[in-house]
Amino acid sequence: MSAPLLKVLQFADSSFPTGAFGFSWGLESAIEAGMVTRGTFQAWLEAEMLDRWASFDRIILAEAWRQPFDAFAAYEADIDLLFWSDPLRASSLTAGRAFLTGAARFGDPVAEALKDMCETGATLGHLSSAQGAVFSSQGLPLNLCLAAAAHSSAQALVSAAVRLALISAIEGQRIYRIIQPQLAEAITTPMRGSQPASFAPLGEIAMLTPPKAPLFIN
Repeated sequence: MSAPLLKVLQFADSSFPTGAFGFSWGLESAIEAGMVTRGTFQAWLEAEMLDRWASFDRIILAEAWRQPFDAFAAYEADIDLLFWSDPLRASSLTAGRAFLTGAARFGDPVAEALKDMCETGATLGHLSSAQGAVFSSQGLPLNLCLAAAAHSSAQALVSAAVRLALISAIEGQRIYRIIQPQLAEAITTPMRGSQPASFAPLGEIAMLTPPKAPLFIN
């Protein structure tokens, strides 16, 4: 178990070159609009991780992990229809392609192939589906993949809040520690064929209104 664990921890590390540091997933706009304050950041993080990531991205990642490579493009075409918000869809694609670029630099053959397919328009490259395909290519167990993706997503949001001067670094980690038991319960392996769904309206509304002087991509 030690080798797969170390490998998945590397993917989850914020220093892995995926470009995740450039995304706030609507937090920057939400802070600017007064939708999120220091006192409500925990509720924001819970909503983003439990009501969006766990019920949407987790399902997509698991299904993509299970897909044979020649079925990947068709699966992405199906899930692409579920992104009702254009900014969220665009951010998922930008982040996914950045992830594939980083993984391809490490010589992962699936990442390299999907990156080329994205460039030709043969597939889309959403973040969660790209993660699932690459993690599967690396021979990583699905339960570890889900934990790593959840951790990296939560830490990206916490890091964004810190860089936006909403909270301190230690506050961010304390808040993340508070929601960890709920998140751990949510990171179960979904049944094959499960359908993604989410309800995190504040985040998606925030992404519809770009900040005046953006620090982040979204």
